[in-house]
Amino acid sequence: MKPFFILIFFSSLIAQEANSVKTDSSTSIDSTLFPEVIIEKNKAEKLTDENYFFDFKDNLQGLQIQIDSLKRVIRVMERKKAIPGINEELLNLIRIPELQHRVELTNGTVVIGEIIEESDLEIIIQTTLGQLSINKDKVVNIEEEKPPTPKIELMSEPFVSVYPDYEEITGMVKNSGKARADFVRIVAKLWTPETELAASDSAFASGSVQEYSTGVISDTAIEAGATANFTITVPLKEESATVEYRTYDIHWTESD
Repeated sequence: MKPFFILIFFSSLIAQEANSVKTDSSTSIDSTLFPEVIIEKNKAEKLTDENYFFDFKDNLQGLQIQIDSLKRVIRVMERKKAIPGINEELLNLIRIPELQHRVELTNGTVVIGEIIEESDLEIIIQTTLGQLSINKDKVVNIEEEKPPTPKIELMSEPFVSVYPDYEEITGMVKNSGKARADFVRIVAKLWTPETELAASDSAFASGSVQEYSTGVISDTAIEAGATANFTITVPLKEESATVEYRTYDIHWTESD
């Protein structure tokens, strides 16, 4: 009888627990304690292959331009790296002094260059081979010597032929310098008794033919020691005043 009684007792407890759970589940739940869940039924539209949110072609062209620009910059930088640097010694070798000095030493040696620094004990002279430091007790004599240059002069007073409406002036010039003169031009100026300019004109000398590095060929060069003729025609106006005297200017250039 005890087992049967225990079984009835447990059955009664299980029935009471079930009623208790059923009563609790029937209790109302406050819905405000939980957020409202919204289910979106409409899906976002998918972009097609033809509809880009940016200009695909223009962006590719811009990138290509930037890439080409960077390539050019890199090529320039590579070329700069390939160019060797010029040091001070090389610059001294190619630098030609304008004012030259002739320095005679005790052993008979003659040094020609530009004295760039001098003290009580030594002189520093710039030559085409570089800078030299020379003790003054080794120096016998120092003379200034300029580089060879041309010098054009009139050989005599030009001959003047006077006509009613012009003057013709002929003469000869000589290069008494030590270098060739190029594009030699003689300018004639006619003056009144009141020292007013009445007329002026110029002409090139009839010198030797010279071809220059620019491709220009001219016959107006005069070598050192050579002479050349010239003829200048100066037009005169009808109302021109009386010509009292004439002056002449000579112009030339030096070319390599």
